Amino acid sequence: MSGFLRPNYRRARALALEIEAARNYLHEARGDPSVEAAEIEDLKAELHHLEHEFFKTGVTSEYDL
Repeated sequence: MSGFLRPNYRRARALALEIEAARNYLHEARGDPSVEAAEIEDLKAELHHLEHEFFKTGVTSEYDL
């Protein structure tokens, strides 16, 4: 039970890497005219999901890693 209340730094570090990669990919996709708007929206949704999962780890910021 006590593990439930402590931040999960291992999971947070893994998610932080995924978030960074997703942000970079989204940035590149926005500059690519061949990428459709629906793909951009899917990427935004995935990024939002990853950020939500990061929030659930209990780590307050990527800077805490």
